[in-house]
Amino acid sequence: MDNEKSNQRKNNQRGKKREKQRGKKRGKKRDAEFKTAANDLRLDSGFSPVVALDVGTTKIACLIGEINTDGDLSRVAGIGQAPAQGMHKGVVVDLEDAARSISASVEKAEAAAGYQVREAFVGVAGAHVVSMNRKVTIKNPNEDRRVTKAEREALLEKLKQVDVDPDLQLIHALPREYTLDGQDGIHRPVGMWAKKIEMSGHLVFGAISSIQNLIEAAGMAGLSTDDIVLEPLASSEACLDDQDLKSGVVLVDIGGGTTDVAMFAAGRLVHTAVLPVGGNHITRDISVGLKVPLAVAEEIKLKYGNAQSHLVEDIEMAKIPIAVPGSSEERIVTFSKKFLSRIIEARVSEIFSLVLRQARDSGYLSSVAAGMVVTGGSSQLEGICGLAGNVTGLPARLGVPTVGSGAVDIPGNPVYATAVGLLLYGSRRIFLRGPSQPPEPSTPSVGLWNEVLAKVKGWFGQSGKT
Repeated sequence: MDNEKSNQRKNNQRGKKREKQRGKKRGKKRDAEFKTAANDLRLDSGFSPVVALDVGTTKIACLIGEINTDGDLSRVAGIGQAPAQGMHKGVVVDLEDAARSISASVEKAEAAAGYQVREAFVGVAGAHVVSMNRKVTIKNPNEDRRVTKAEREALLEKLKQVDVDPDLQLIHALPREYTLDGQDGIHRPVGMWAKKIEMSGHLVFGAISSIQNLIEAAGMAGLSTDDIVLEPLASSEACLDDQDLKSGVVLVDIGGGTTDVAMFAAGRLVHTAVLPVGGNHITRDISVGLKVPLAVAEEIKLKYGNAQSHLVEDIEMAKIPIAVPGSSEERIVTFSKKFLSRIIEARVSEIFSLVLRQARDSGYLSSVAAGMVVTGGSSQLEGICGLAGNVTGLPARLGVPTVGSGAVDIPGNPVYATAVGLLLYGSRRIFLRGPSQPPEPSTPSVGLWNEVLAKVKGWFGQSGKT
């Protein structure tokens, strides 16, 4: 018996090794195709297509966008989506399964766009993401006390010099505001005069191993990673406007395995968080409460679900047929819509209670005037914005992806909020590189993003602190 188990383990290991080799061969095959097709692909604007890869817990979404001569996203040429395999709470737990899911979504997007792609801007999330706010100060070394770019860069480097777990890698360092000789609220200090210069900023870190696994899975699917972006920031880019940012707003992106939170005040990011609870938890609650399989529970949630039980009449009932394994017969499940709504309401209330706690702990809740914007796949649940307002005391609305005037074929579904935001970010990065420039390490950019500091291609084999 022990020999049989040992042989079984060896066969399983060999099978996994062969699958990984097949995955790498798929990548090499795509690379060979790229050398003859995609490497030389330039749109009429002179820029390469921009590719967004949103690797979530329940779905993988790939969007291919085109850029105009001004560097703005002009259209979405291809959309591909596939069920996520090998993912758990926003992180890769099986490389081969994740790679197959990524490959499926990319191939669908390529077929729709009519051309192949080789690089993508990839969203990152998961409970391994941590963030902090920090302030740093320097004395102006210039005799005339005029602030230059050198002082701004020195502050940024000092902002990044923080002791964290060696297993964490800096993803974003986002300057928030500057204080010159006690005068706060300054966003562009270069050219002004001061003896003492202070910068406040927001730092976002992620587990090196989790991000490397994500990059490896994309690579096995034939895609190299151009840059990574924290997913709530990408969703914010797609769903919030300047007025929201200036007024103060909390963006809540409810995915399958996690809920992403990004909080803004006075036009700047002040807090981010990734909560380990999402739409899958609602589905599991329904599965247990109604004694139905998970797939059926998901169907019931989408068809009959309401996050506000007081809006559902006590007498409202629903029936749904369920296939009986090993039989051609079906069993009919009858349930009260009121009971279903109470199950959903309990879990969604918990999610927004956790969001409210994050907002309070940030110290910026009183600065939120624009309220809450709810997006992501689970945001389509009926009554969810009303419940969000009841739990948090903030006005809440649904967040759908929007792009500037002139752009066409932009998906208006909250499911694609992160992916559209990645396209917008990637468009700016490609434009800054220029139409004929190869990929290069991230540099400071204007607007929401400010800095994307870590070029992920150089992370492999890296250890130690940032």
